[in-house]
Amino acid sequence: NPLLLAIKMTLFDGFINAPLIWLPPAYIAKALIYNQPKREALQKYVTDVKENGLLKKYWSLWLPASLTNFLFVPAHFRVAFVAGVSFFWMIMLSIVANNNGEEEVVVE
Repeated sequence: NPLLLAIKMTLFDGFINAPLIWLPPAYIAKALIYNQPKREALQKYVTDVKENGLLKKYWSLWLPASLTNFLFVPAHFRVAFVAGVSFFWMIMLSIVANNNGEEEVVVE
């Protein structure tokens, strides 16, 4: 059943791959680039998950996108589709990962 398979792949990606395999290395890579301790990077990841809703934001974008990709996007367009969605995800991740708890200042 293609629907059941797509749901399984989407749930595996969203609840196993993302929080355990994909997101922590992104924080570690940033720490390495900026010469920061890896332990602090992982602590920042945990803080972003618990306090800044990182996984909720991830799931709100990627669960529907992954399900759409697995169900409707032809195989030869899947990489392009994921690249397009990734563009928007990188914006969201950058906002969450660089949030240092300060209020946003609005200039009128």
